[in-house]
Amino acid sequence: MRKVLIAVGIIVVLIVGGAAIFVATFNVNRYHGEIQSQLEQRLHRKVTLGDMRLGLFPPSFRVENLAIADDPAFRNQKPFVQAQEFSVSVRLLPLLSKSVEVNSLTLQRPSVELIKNAQGVWNFASLGDASQPAAGQNPAAPPATQPPLPSAPTPAKPSSQQQFSLSELMISDGLVAITDQQKPSPRAVYDHIDATLKDFAPNKPFSVDVAARLPGAGTQQVRLSGEGGPIAQGQPAMTPFHGTLDLKQVAIGGLAKFLDTPALANTDGVLSGQTKISSDGGKLAAKGQMNVQNPKLHGLDLGYPITADYDVSDDLNEDLLTLNNTTVKLGSTPLFINGTVSSKTTPAQLNVRLKASNVSIAEAAKLASSMGVAFAPGTTVAGTVNADVRAQGAADKPALNGTINGRAIQVSGKDIAQPVQIPAINLALTPAEVRPDNFNVTSGGTTLSSQFSMKQYLSNSPFVDATLKAPNAQLPAILAMAKAYGVTSLDKISGAGTLNLDVHAMGPVQSLKTNEIRRALNGAVKLNFNNVKYMGMDISHELASAGGLLKSGQGAGQGYTNISKITGDILVKSGMAQTDNLQALLDIGNLGVKGTANLVNETLNMRATAVMTKEFSQKAGGTAVAGYMQTALANNQGELVIPVLVTGTFQNPRFAPDMQQMAQMKLKGLVPNFNNPSAVSGMLNGLLGGKAPNTAQPGQQQPGQQAQPQAQDAVGQIIGLFGKKKKQQQPPPK
Repeated sequence: MRKVLIAVGIIVVLIVGGAAIFVATFNVNRYHGEIQSQLEQRLHRKVTLGDMRLGLFPPSFRVENLAIADDPAFRNQKPFVQAQEFSVSVRLLPLLSKSVEVNSLTLQRPSVELIKNAQGVWNFASLGDASQPAAGQNPAAPPATQPPLPSAPTPAKPSSQQQFSLSELMISDGLVAITDQQKPSPRAVYDHIDATLKDFAPNKPFSVDVAARLPGAGTQQVRLSGEGGPIAQGQPAMTPFHGTLDLKQVAIGGLAKFLDTPALANTDGVLSGQTKISSDGGKLAAKGQMNVQNPKLHGLDLGYPITADYDVSDDLNEDLLTLNNTTVKLGSTPLFINGTVSSKTTPAQLNVRLKASNVSIAEAAKLASSMGVAFAPGTTVAGTVNADVRAQGAADKPALNGTINGRAIQVSGKDIAQPVQIPAINLALTPAEVRPDNFNVTSGGTTLSSQFSMKQYLSNSPFVDATLKAPNAQLPAILAMAKAYGVTSLDKISGAGTLNLDVHAMGPVQSLKTNEIRRALNGAVKLNFNNVKYMGMDISHELASAGGLLKSGQGAGQGYTNISKITGDILVKSGMAQTDNLQALLDIGNLGVKGTANLVNETLNMRATAVMTKEFSQKAGGTAVAGYMQTALANNQGELVIPVLVTGTFQNPRFAPDMQQMAQMKLKGLVPNFNNPSAVSGMLNGLLGGKAPNTAQPGQQQPGQQAQPQAQDAVGQIIGLFGKKKKQQQPPPK
């Protein structure tokens, strides 16, 4: 044993001494050209190497400033690969005999430029295969502008020794830039990538481990590891692969930027999970689980996690995705999805079934509201739903079969004064029609009955038939229902009173957007509101401003309007609301309105006449101020009358003097005298488009005319409706 140990020691001393002598006498730069030539022959690319140093354990060359040129056909000025430091591990025995055989490569802080041209060919497709012409070239007649590489002539017949093979390739803290010339998107850069490729050789399997750390707090790691190969030449997607994809606390926003995909736009959250991947012959299978913490859609925090258990397969040859036993949980609510999605045509073709059994509607309602559908953001929804629906056909207009049933649905929120309830709703779906049973929506003591059907929804012009009826509905209840559904045009209104609603939307529409439904509206609305408050504008101030009655420095008003009473009838025809008798009692006087409001674009086109109270008129200057102003008239009692035009929108109405009506009033001598209600009513009736005014003195009538009852006079109606006592006529002056 002692002799054996002595012999081993002598051998070790000889090896160490020999290695030291070898390192001292070996000139590594002598092999600079040979290593560069081998790399060029194997990569079929121009290679540039900087200064080289020798390392013995393990035997390796360390090279500074590596650069591998891009495929000449891509005319890219940047190298395909460049690295600050490049380590080349070589086999020991050939090295001792003064021969170099590359075993592995290690790249420190490399950058890689990946380019896909307009024909869908990647710049790495020709890498390592001298028999393949550069991408985009004609192999029979290479262009004169692309001469063969001087250090890597193309042989007549390729051999496996000329193809790229390595025992190991390691990339540490790499940067990858991707340019897709098939898309208008800019060059995308992904940093901090580590990768290991082992046993890479032509027509042989290999192993790969790639990890990328995305910017942001937490782990933020995406890792793909497994075994693949042999590589399918010309069709990288067909290369067999079996491995695992791991995501650990990855921010969806960062992942969307990393993948440069619009599929994750307007989405955020923290994604974690593991997927087993198997790909053979162009058929990909993925099975695993993913969960999203703190998910956000369109800026709305859903308030619950989303978990997906999936078993999917994708036939890459047929572009057919199959969903097997896939479960998506919205919080604790499970949705079961099965079926197929074919992407071979545009749009994709669906054959998918969705089932949800007796689950809470709250999670689904939050998801819907984040996408601007059904319930408004900020509302709380309770109830249960059952669904069994199959979607077949084009993804943008699938044919639907099945049922959706909701029970005990209630919508509430801090901005909804009274909870809105739907006791039951049953929705039947067929390829020809979508029709719910007649259902009621209630709030407080108000019930709104609804009927709805949509036929031919697969066509370009679906036919909608919907009816809404609410007799003697209370204004707070109507406002609550509107808020629950997400209608914002009534947000500035509060008050009390009743509304009789009977509207019908029937006819073809281009889509189911709100504006299209409004365009089909027809019906009648009768108003009788009191103590209404309109936020956002002081209408009394605007009327006084239009009449020129404001003094300099009086500001913009109080920012809201108190309306003691509103009455009138509104007729709706094809989305256009029209009134001839809308009347309101403001703080400063009576207001009569006639005109139209477009429900589709919410624009106003109205004429209004304000009859100011005597108190306000006297403060403004009465007949004296009306004597020199062009925007107001006054009677002998000093009450001012201001005709105005109302334009703008529901949210932002605009008031301006109606000079045309002023001219007509002056021409016809229509100066109202509230001591003569008949004359006043005739004037307003004429201004609002009624019959010609009766200019006869009280107690007289014009020839050929019958006396008109004062009860039908417009101003008389205004005064009566608002509870003002009519003034007794004074005897004419003697």
